[in-house]
Amino acid sequence: MNTSARVVVIGGGVVGCSILYHLAKNGWTDVTLLERQELTSGSSWHAAGGLFTVVRPNASAEMHRYTFQIYRELENTYQQPCGFHFTGGINICRTQDEIDSNAMMQSACRRLGIEGHFISLEEAREKAPVLDTTHMIGAFWEEEGGHVDPASATNAFAGAARQLGATIHRHTPVMATTQRADGGWDVMTDKGCIQAEYVVNAAGLWGREVARMAGIELPLMPVEHHYMVTENIPLIEQLDFELPQINDNETGCYARQEGKGMLLGAYENQMRHWAKDGTPLDFGHELLPDNLACMEENIEQSIQIMPCLAEAGIKRVINGPMIFSPDLGPLIGPHPALRNYFCANGVMAGFNQGAGIGRVLAEWIIGGEPDIDIFHWDVARFGDFATASYTEKMTRYFYENRSEKIFPYQSFPVARPQAVSPIHHLLQASGAVFGTGFGREHVTWFAPEGMTAEDSLTYRQPNWWKPVAEEGKQLRHAAGLFEFSDMAKFKISGSNAAAWLDHLMANRLPKPGRICLSPMLSHNGFVIGDFTISHLDDYFLVIGTYAMQLAFMRHFKQHLPADGVVVENISDQLSGLAIAGPEAQNIMSQVTDAPMDSGAFRFLDAKQIRFHGGQNVIALRVSYTGETGYELYMAPADQPAVFDQLRANEHEEKRVALCGLRTLMMLRLEKSYPAWGLEITSDYYAHECGLMDHVKCDKGDFIGRSAVMNYPPPRERMITLTVDAGENAIWGDEAIFLDGAPVGYVSSGGWGPVVNQHIALGYVPVDAYKKHGRYAVEILGNLYLATLQTEAIYDPAGQKMRI
Repeated sequence: MNTSARVVVIGGGVVGCSILYHLAKNGWTDVTLLERQELTSGSSWHAAGGLFTVVRPNASAEMHRYTFQIYRELENTYQQPCGFHFTGGINICRTQDEIDSNAMMQSACRRLGIEGHFISLEEAREKAPVLDTTHMIGAFWEEEGGHVDPASATNAFAGAARQLGATIHRHTPVMATTQRADGGWDVMTDKGCIQAEYVVNAAGLWGREVARMAGIELPLMPVEHHYMVTENIPLIEQLDFELPQINDNETGCYARQEGKGMLLGAYENQMRHWAKDGTPLDFGHELLPDNLACMEENIEQSIQIMPCLAEAGIKRVINGPMIFSPDLGPLIGPHPALRNYFCANGVMAGFNQGAGIGRVLAEWIIGGEPDIDIFHWDVARFGDFATASYTEKMTRYFYENRSEKIFPYQSFPVARPQAVSPIHHLLQASGAVFGTGFGREHVTWFAPEGMTAEDSLTYRQPNWWKPVAEEGKQLRHAAGLFEFSDMAKFKISGSNAAAWLDHLMANRLPKPGRICLSPMLSHNGFVIGDFTISHLDDYFLVIGTYAMQLAFMRHFKQHLPADGVVVENISDQLSGLAIAGPEAQNIMSQVTDAPMDSGAFRFLDAKQIRFHGGQNVIALRVSYTGETGYELYMAPADQPAVFDQLRANEHEEKRVALCGLRTLMMLRLEKSYPAWGLEITSDYYAHECGLMDHVKCDKGDFIGRSAVMNYPPPRERMITLTVDAGENAIWGDEAIFLDGAPVGYVSSGGWGPVVNQHIALGYVPVDAYKKHGRYAVEILGNLYLATLQTEAIYDPAGQKMRI
């Protein structure tokens, strides 16, 4: 056995073999895969192998689309049979909500050129004669649907990887992984030790056990999953074509043809966890005891639309374990606690996503970053809050509720409440409705008296639409107060702090007492962070998106020198409040002796101030609302007193309105302010998302400077549209049309509280940005006229926030 490799991949399922293939395909042939038993052992061998491409978000759809295409490459280029069946797919629509959901996905997938469209019930019966459409009100056709044979597909990746020079060792269990001082790894097996530069944990059902060898815990939990295969069905025996994949999302069921019978799988509403404390090391190609009773309701609902199932005999029942993350999404990418350690775990739909994950991991390992923003699958999206108990509760909820649609802005009740702010009870008493993010509760909106403090779930205008607009109007008229703790906060100090941070950020650092806004770029010039940087005394306070804190720390540590710089994640050591509006300056003047007038405390100033109650507060003169505003950070114990002082005049002409996150997100639309994860993502260069004013190539060298100096012409341009959408709502991912043809997409949308218009931010190709263009936005399958706004709709000169 070889004693060294550039990369060691642990796990011989479809994901591990795909990673090995993509590394070799990209020229890294000194790569080795270790499999404890046979390839496909664990979950891969018993998977159903269904393929579909019309999904959200777009990054997921791209992974599915790429995977669908790669099977052709394996068969045609490498002569590796995959058992690939290109059949198309039908999504069953039993309710209007399901039609709306598919219409939204259809619009979102236009960006990628993924074909999907509604068909008549008659056409649905023609494509799938097994269907009885009595219980359907619609059907959606996916052009790129089908299935593969799991064993063939896994071995196809392995065979192609071997052809390219990669090495595979079967029956070679990994006993230990130990990191060396140089950042590489010693991977100990029962046949000896392999020294590797990188390790990839693709161990499937044993992902937790392999992670523990490296000293980390991954939030993963195995579950049982059933499907059954029928005997031959006479109706199918008479067909001269293969049935399409059939997805009945509202019942949590999926079906496809298997031989001359059918395969029917279900996400049971009585899910059972398996091996919660650890996957048995001697488990391999075994199955679990059948328990068809748990999917009885699913079977009955499937018989409603496929009556032939009622008389079909059952050939076999598969009950096999699968391993999931808390949100059922994969955990991929470099683990933030380790060097040169990559994860590819919790992949629920391995045969739909495996090739895409292999591509992304190879890009990440070889080039330092993936070619697509994939944070929604990044292992860094879960922190210490994702305990075993949390993971167990979340996997149960999302598995058992697979039939439930996810609506815009939806929060889920499971494992709640999570961490709360010191004023949580005060906000709750005032009608706050809470959401969660990265393990913390945050206020989304405030229900007025007499209204239930709970979101309605809809693709159209929800119950909070008008209250949020009213919060925004009150802020623009007087002042609004936000609980603002959910920001990632980093303290950068040390003798070399300034030089290090200057090299990391694209903008010039602020002088003492001042603030700058700065993107953080990758070596290739893509935007991987967007920060508010304040120079406070002898340290810098760097503030960004709360959910990104581990991803940011991962990047910081990657470039950290041996000494002279101390980086502290103080995200939960400082609580926050924010106040904004024309009365904000006056209110601040009443709670502190520090001068608050704009002559003494200018826009983009940062100061340590003291409230009358004795609380020390970091005050930043910034505003995401476009009004005069202050972000205030203090010790958690001081937040209640600071909050009480700021709202002392709340009932005097309603000078201080309590506001939630949704109000902030709607107000920034009126200013055309981009948001991280929506308009600003690692999919874009700085000159494409409007950040070049904050990139200073003349300041000296910084990460990404060379790329910026050699940027190609921008591929897309950010756009602001007002839309005649009537009683509808714009959420994001809707297609933008120009002269009747789709040209771009909405990155985020909503309602302008003061301008009283639907607003959409998005991207179009540069040549599709036309001042007098005939634009439209596709909402739930219909086109609504839109007007290009060449400047911010509200206060375009930006004077109000500087007053």
